[in-house]
Amino acid sequence: MNHSPWCFIIAICLLPLPVAAGEPAAAHVHGAASLQVAIDGKNLTLNFESPLNNLVGFEHAPRTEKQKAAVRAMAERLHQPASLFTASPAAACALLSLKLESPVLEPTKPSVGDGHADLDGEFVFRCEHPEALRALEVGLFQAFPRLQRVDVQVTGPRGQSAVRLSPQQRRIAW
Repeated sequence: MNHSPWCFIIAICLLPLPVAAGEPAAAHVHGAASLQVAIDGKNLTLNFESPLNNLVGFEHAPRTEKQKAAVRAMAERLHQPASLFTASPAAACALLSLKLESPVLEPTKPSVGDGHADLDGEFVFRCEHPEALRALEVGLFQAFPRLQRVDVQVTGPRGQSAVRLSPQQRRIAW
């Protein structure tokens, strides 16, 4: 069965975010990030969104050398997705493309007016054996210690699921 990538993108948008009892869902929460996982044929697409505070400790254009170094270190870590996302080894997944968007990475673009800037990342992997793709280990917590939770939504041939990851629970299985 070969679905258009758009059907998975639409399905991801329709998934509810997992929310703890009594806790309101918020688009921009320090310590929290979101990860959408889409499995479509041989492609594993990961869309990651996080407030910049989780990744560099601030949400404005870098002003000092220390802040500029923090942005460079963040970009270097994110450009090594194999250390951040480990798919089932038997699936033999390799990075196909990577896109990062954030006001601190593109200083020529105007920054966010409300002072709450995010980073959006898209990581696309090509898996030689997608039938063996059963899990994903997320190494974001080690790379970015300010990160306390990641709300994950998975859409693929085995259906949809959602889970909340933490520094103690870093593995998604489907």
